[in-house]
Amino acid sequence: MRRWPFIALGGLLVLLALLPLIVTHDPIVQDLAGALQEPSAQHWLGQDHLGRDVLARLAHGAPRSVGLAAVCIGLAAFVGTFLGMGAAWWGGWGEALIMRGIDVLLAFPGILLALLLVGLLGGGVAPLLIGLTLTQAPPFARLSRAVVAGEVLSTHVEAARLAGFGAWAIFRHHLLPPLLPLLLPQLTLGLGTTIMTIAGLGFLGLGLTPPTPEWGGMIAEALPYLTEAPWQTAAPCLGLVLVTWSVTLIGRVAFPVAGEGHL
Repeated sequence: MRRWPFIALGGLLVLLALLPLIVTHDPIVQDLAGALQEPSAQHWLGQDHLGRDVLARLAHGAPRSVGLAAVCIGLAAFVGTFLGMGAAWWGGWGEALIMRGIDVLLAFPGILLALLLVGLLGGGVAPLLIGLTLTQAPPFARLSRAVVAGEVLSTHVEAARLAGFGAWAIFRHHLLPPLLPLLLPQLTLGLGTTIMTIAGLGFLGLGLTPPTPEWGGMIAEALPYLTEAPWQTAAPCLGLVLVTWSVTLIGRVAFPVAGEGHL
């Protein structure tokens, strides 16, 4: 398949990252006289119920929604990979303890576990990081454990052990290289899921504290005015769809799963 659509999607992500530098309106300043104004030359996506520029809020919400998701999935990948590799390396009771803990986390639907943790810890950046890291880490742990468990028994790893190499050197040179091509597709898929989860928590009022612009919170605020000002709801919804779709497709093209072939 031609790559130009995916290049265009990548350009879309870059544009969203640069939008806060381009948009001149303040996303927090209110103008009650212009509440629920339709899109115009001055306000391209109109104004919300408090007269704030919708495009400005969309632009400044993009780095928070997408950037926070990237940090969360990065932490989840690090923690999950470390636990999975450690379980396969140690074996015995250490492996059983780690993997049973992973199974407990997998027993809960991701969004419900994140909702529970964020609800207990309160809204804000730190609770989101903790909750989403715990919900997204199990797939990385199971994948890492499955791959590394086979590699640990290989002859080159045994030779490295007999030669006196430490665990870190063996991890870096013998266990991580075959694992990395499988982690990258999981990373991009998890990023899309995390973006949607953050939006869902923001919609429920457990995301970033208002009036900080965040796409899920924007949808929740605009919902009572759906019939009067549908552009308020459409803008963040469309942003979520395009970003999640872009991340997933770009990940599949850039990091195809072995045996699947290039798109």
